[in-house]
Amino acid sequence: MSLQNRQNLLAKLYTDAEFRRAFLSEPAKIGAQNNLSSDEIEEIAAVMPEELEFFAESLFWKRLREVEKFLPLTLRALGDDFSSLFREFSQEYNPQSVKKHLEDALEFCRFLESQNISEPAKNAAKYERSKHEFFAFEKHLIVCRLDFDIIKYQHTGVWEEKKKIAVWLRIGSRVKHFFI
Repeated sequence: MSLQNRQNLLAKLYTDAEFRRAFLSEPAKIGAQNNLSSDEIEEIAAVMPEELEFFAESLFWKRLREVEKFLPLTLRALGDDFSSLFREFSQEYNPQSVKKHLEDALEFCRFLESQNISEPAKNAAKYERSKHEFFAFEKHLIVCRLDFDIIKYQHTGVWEEKKKIAVWLRIGSRVKHFFI
């Protein structure tokens, strides 16, 4: 197995609890299904399950803390639900790009926008996703329709239902951000 394939398999072991349980209960079967040699299966299976679980949990918390840095408004809007929703999301998603934390944050926002959570929290996720996409991908224009006043929430912590449009505009090297 190539080094990249092996690293991807280990990443899946660390991030996907169901896959990890399957591998620990039937390492030969799951290893063979993932193109591991018998030596590679033995090597990975030799890692004690507690160590695997400990590392997986450490990785989850690291990913969570990094995503929280990208999404302060969403974190504030969701409160304690942020980490449980991120845990649910992280079981199904494993970033692949070199900007893993940004990718995690953007995909988590998309995940939140499809969940049964408060509309203000969905608006915060949509706003922060739009902002990060504009800057990270050097877009020239991003328009984001909001149903709640993000500016008021940033200053007071109170959500006010008020239709707004957030706009990010790049002209040459100049960037403008405004609300309509």
